[in-house]
Amino acid sequence: MLDTVILQVDYNKFYIQEYENFGASKEQILSSKSPFKKWINNPSKKDDIYKPRLTLIKRGIRFILKIEFSAPKLIFGNNIDELDDSDFDLVIKTLRERLQSMGVLIFSANLENSEVISFHPSKNIPLSKGYTANLAIKELNKIDCSKRFDFDEKNYRNNGEVLQFYTRSHSFVIYDKINDLVKPQKRATDKDQTKQQLSIFDYLKTNEQVLQILRLEIRLSLKQKLNNVMDFLEQKTNPTFKDIFSKKLCQKIVNSYWDSFFGNNLFIFNTNSSPQYILQLIFMKYPKTKILQAIKAVGLYMLCKDDDGIKGFRQIIDSHRRNRADWQTVKENLKQFEDELFTSSTWGFIKDIRRELKDFKPYRLTKTENLICKEK
Repeated sequence: MLDTVILQVDYNKFYIQEYENFGASKEQILSSKSPFKKWINNPSKKDDIYKPRLTLIKRGIRFILKIEFSAPKLIFGNNIDELDDSDFDLVIKTLRERLQSMGVLIFSANLENSEVISFHPSKNIPLSKGYTANLAIKELNKIDCSKRFDFDEKNYRNNGEVLQFYTRSHSFVIYDKINDLVKPQKRATDKDQTKQQLSIFDYLKTNEQVLQILRLEIRLSLKQKLNNVMDFLEQKTNPTFKDIFSKKLCQKIVNSYWDSFFGNNLFIFNTNSSPQYILQLIFMKYPKTKILQAIKAVGLYMLCKDDDGIKGFRQIIDSHRRNRADWQTVKENLKQFEDELFTSSTWGFIKDIRRELKDFKPYRLTKTENLICKEK
């Protein structure tokens, strides 16, 4: 549901008991003449429990406290287990206790109603029937989005364990959650691994458990983009922590990104790759289609399903096109494959993703039935 959150609290809504934890005395901080300055209070690696990262910021004469944390890690010590709406009070209580242990006091109501400047809706997808996260990511990488979305770059790295569509303001990350647990910090997608998460990998390895989890994570990094997304989904802009701690909201956001990137491309994940079978489907859906047009459509379909997918197909077109309208013409022709007739028989991992995004039930590793990928 919800993972990383960054809250911002005004100075009159919190009280610092131990300024020294921020690396300076109370007098040094409050008497600072700098128009902009930061003081950091981050947890130590020696801490046995997960704690938030704190930044005290001075802008002009205004002081604010930035609180960054993973909500599930507060409760479970990992972000494989997912929270539910009913966990909100426990998250607030735990966050207050951890803040107090770091020398900061704040009322529950002030946390609940604090300003959200960034948050990461996400969903862990347990894969069934022997599908691996690596295979899923390799196939998902076949879509083309380089010039259709406002994303600066598309990364496919760590031997196919991460697919990331990135800009400074927001990103959509799809990665192998289990293998990411043991990556060095510089290579890991989750840069804030906990001791509990590392022990999960050790447990699975020791007990020879097979667990494949594909993680979909939306990172709304800047407040302006966050508000744009909320407005697009007809949700309240400038949300508070209480507003975003919502399974329904997180579900809408994750589904929105999934549909934007993959909704029109599901046909390339069709398990039926026989050209003659595809020709039959085309005649079934478009019975008035001329023979040569149908044959051309089969060729277009198969080019999109080749090893490099639509992405590779477009690169070839772009290298030979005479005008910009060429790819737009191709795109218009691809719309004929958006019908359910061409998308109903897809890879099993696509069915897993669509099921989980529809149900959006919290995944809990602690449930015995979740530990082993079984036939469903």
